[in-house]
Amino acid sequence: MDAALRARMRGVAHRLRRYVLIEGLAWIVGFLLCGAVTQFLLDYWSRGMRWSMRAALLVAIIAYALWLLRKRLVLPLSRRIEDADVANLVERRFPGLASSLISAVRFARGEVGRSETNSPTLIESVVSEAAARVAAVDFGAVLNPSRAKRAVGVIALVLLLGTAATLAAPDLTGLWFARNVLLKNVDWPRRTHLLVDVEGNELVGALGDDILIEATAQGVQPRVVEFNYKTASGKRGRETMVTIGSAGAYRYRYTMPAAQEDFEFYLVGGDDQTEPIQVRLMERPHIQSTSMHIEPPAYARLEPIELGDGQRAAQVLPGSTVVLKATTNKPVVRAELLGGGKTVAQAFGNHDETAAPALDSLPSTTSLEVTVHPTETSTYEFALVGRHGLENKKPVRFSIRVIKDEPPRARVRLEGAGEMITADAVLPMAIEASDAYGLAELTLVYRVSGDTPKEATIPLPTFQPGSKTFSQEFGWPASTAAAVPGEQLTFTLRARDYDDVNGPNVTETPEISLRVVTRDELLAELARREQEYRLDFERLLKSQEKLRGDLLTALSRSEKLDAAGLAGLLSPLERQQRTVAGSVNVLRQEFEQILTELRINQLVTAAAELRLGGKIAEPLTKLARRDLVIAADTIRRWSRDATAETASKVDPQQVAILQQMREILSNMIQWEGYQEAVNMLRDILRMQTDLEAETQRTIENQAGDIFNDKKKP
Repeated sequence: MDAALRARMRGVAHRLRRYVLIEGLAWIVGFLLCGAVTQFLLDYWSRGMRWSMRAALLVAIIAYALWLLRKRLVLPLSRRIEDADVANLVERRFPGLASSLISAVRFARGEVGRSETNSPTLIESVVSEAAARVAAVDFGAVLNPSRAKRAVGVIALVLLLGTAATLAAPDLTGLWFARNVLLKNVDWPRRTHLLVDVEGNELVGALGDDILIEATAQGVQPRVVEFNYKTASGKRGRETMVTIGSAGAYRYRYTMPAAQEDFEFYLVGGDDQTEPIQVRLMERPHIQSTSMHIEPPAYARLEPIELGDGQRAAQVLPGSTVVLKATTNKPVVRAELLGGGKTVAQAFGNHDETAAPALDSLPSTTSLEVTVHPTETSTYEFALVGRHGLENKKPVRFSIRVIKDEPPRARVRLEGAGEMITADAVLPMAIEASDAYGLAELTLVYRVSGDTPKEATIPLPTFQPGSKTFSQEFGWPASTAAAVPGEQLTFTLRARDYDDVNGPNVTETPEISLRVVTRDELLAELARREQEYRLDFERLLKSQEKLRGDLLTALSRSEKLDAAGLAGLLSPLERQQRTVAGSVNVLRQEFEQILTELRINQLVTAAAELRLGGKIAEPLTKLARRDLVIAADTIRRWSRDATAETASKVDPQQVAILQQMREILSNMIQWEGYQEAVNMLRDILRMQTDLEAETQRTIENQAGDIFNDKKKP
């Protein structure tokens, strides 16, 4: 290695060590300055930390300073800076050297591998070339002196601040050094005087309450005031008081939470410390046990309710009598029952006896009893005043909820009856009624509207007054009402309870109106509805046929579709199949309704039972609830499992369904032809009857005319 080049590299190494030294010193003196300021501020503003705290803080500062000394000076300076390290720095600063300097350093140190493979000429050439290439390189630009300059500035600033503080306030600086470095117990000068808001040296409070301590300061207002206390059991503590108010008029406040024993305290703030003050605690009066006696109103026929201690919530009916009882932990001289924040009743003592000096001479008790008649939901509590004027701050609350006696529930149903009935109908009545406290009266009323409206009741012989629930099903002959075609027959159910406080409560069900028609009118209406339903069924049959065609198309395309494509094609078809099933079920209900109305109106025949029930309703039930559902499930399985076995089941099911639907439709059409013939026969009979009546009236009129002519003179 060229000697001049080596000297230049060592110069960079020496300058780097100087920079490390300067930065390490800056870190240490900067930290020591921060530590000294922290010591001063903590000790000054607390006006005297304890010796143990000052010692602990000093040890912490010294320990961290030693750690900085080791990390920032000892370890970095103990490391040897090799030529290779300097070469790396130079190469990073001047990347144009292309690692020639690093290679030269390594070759000069003999790091060239095995001797039998080395070329001394090549090594000498690399070293010489590196020396020539770096001859014009400024090694002074390798290191940035700005960090070292900042470190020198920090050191100078620390020395300047330390000197300025010593010259400007030698007393405070000396006091800080004595207290925080030499750890002497030297007092700070006092400029604050604390005043506690207590008369004398004793404060009386309630056991278990939060004890509030407040103070003010004269002179220099301290930013922090400490509350130091010692309990009767020997427990000690120190807390920081809350500062409130504005500058120059601060108040200091601390709350001893839930004090359980006597204690004494003193305050420390600024440079002042108060004399010890005693706090004496006494127990407040409070409810120790409770009970409630509830007498429900007589009409409810309920047993009295007794609620023991801890059960202070109840639901009562209007008109109930509630007796609240309580015992206190100590004698009280006055007790009031409050409800909603207002006085409901005086439980003991006189409301005007509130003078504290006279409380000790008043009579007292530990047993309280108050009777109330609640009319609305409310929360009650006892307000207590004991001797020494202490009141209960956490009252026991009684929650009484007044519940409304709901009207009876009633319901009347005519199962299966349509809006039109014949005078011979037997109506299937279903009566239901209930009341929480008993039904006093239950009346089923019917009205007949017409030229001479009338109203009457339908007997309910099994009903017993006082029953809480009642239900009955029976057939009522419409002939009882003697209604004629063209009139309206209306039913309603009235229920009344026993409430004699705010009632009685009466419930009347919505009216059920039926129109009385002739047998022919009802049969014609049922035939019209049946024809309408048959047309609906024909449309469903066409929908099912179209669905089968779509499924056959899907079968032909299934081999060309992937799983996602097949699922997308079959999903709408599955929904269509389920829609058809739902529509068929609706038609099934409509046909069953027609059959039920025939039975109710005494018009059903064996042929009608067989046709509507056995040949239409029952096949529709099987179709809607089984076959169509199975077909829809098969389409779904096919969309999820595109196998030949699943696909092969689709069309046979569709063929079977269509065959069943055509058979059902054939039964519907066959009956319509028969029904039309019957209707025509009825029309002929009606016309014949009308003709006979008209002939009879004509004969009577002609006979009258003949007799009238004979009487003329």
